[in-house]
Amino acid sequence: MNKWEVFVDDLSELDGDEAMELTVRTLNDGKSKYTYKRVSAQVSAEQDRYDDYLQVRFGRGQLADQKFSISILNEIQRIPDKYL
Repeated sequence: MNKWEVFVDDLSELDGDEAMELTVRTLNDGKSKYTYKRVSAQVSAEQDRYDDYLQVRFGRGQLADQKFSISILNEIQRIPDKYL
């Protein structure tokens, strides 16, 4: 189980189980903790629907009370290959 975090302005941004683009950061222990990624993911307000845990914060860093689960479908590469 991986732990992810996302920042949103309102919880309504995470409505539905459709694939959406999000910028998430990992909360897993280790060297890659707090690494940001742009991903295509499915999010659910049901904690046990998907394997990974999603922690939601608002713009000023306040932690949301509601718990979410997330499934990362794929990572979206924003930097052209020639610059990698």
